[in-house]
Amino acid sequence: MEPALRPAPAVYRRRLFHSRDATPDQCSDVVWIQGNRLFCDARFSTDDSGARDFHMGFAGRLQCTDAAIGEFEWVHAIAAGEAFGSADIGQLFDVPGWGLLEVGRQLDYVELWEQRPDEPGPVWEARGVDDHGTEALVVCVGDSFGLALGADPAGGRPSSVHIGSRTAQGWLARYSSWSGPEPPLFSLSPHSDGRFVISWRAGEHSGPPVSFDPIHPTRATRPTHSGAEND
Repeated sequence: MEPALRPAPAVYRRRLFHSRDATPDQCSDVVWIQGNRLFCDARFSTDDSGARDFHMGFAGRLQCTDAAIGEFEWVHAIAAGEAFGSADIGQLFDVPGWGLLEVGRQLDYVELWEQRPDEPGPVWEARGVDDHGTEALVVCVGDSFGLALGADPAGGRPSSVHIGSRTAQGWLARYSSWSGPEPPLFSLSPHSDGRFVISWRAGEHSGPPVSFDPIHPTRATRPTHSGAEND
């Protein structure tokens, strides 16, 4: 296997995890969505009935630390749930036609990531902050998305992570750190100046639209596919 130049924008599911020294990872359902620069990762355990229990999630920027060996650091800008506990650094190797092999910097863990075979579609990603100082990060690959929200002291909500896909009703977070009888549903409206607006549409989190000003306005661009705007 050859070192990966960079992971392709896509949705990945973890199929294997082995750690040399650390406590065994109890997260049986792990989803990672990677854009061009930004990423979002959510980790759950699933019981016999299929119910998910959120453990941890994080989102941020993927940074190459050593191109010669395919080493990357997933720099966590927003983290929710349990603490990750260390720098998130590993080598990536292409598994042709299937996905990626990730190996820890000190060979302390191995993960296998299966790339979802869907056509990836256009990529749109942005980071923003609202009027209360709450940060948001969103990465969309085709109809799939990852959304991370920083802590909202004014609203009394901790940081959260959500991964899902666009539906006829809106953006549906099938993997969410929020617990509830139904997956959270929201609309997402990007603007040409780099701002984006999120409106939660169902459940206890429903409320007025929230606008996020771009943290890096020169890098946040309007998506090219109409599905990214769903009011």
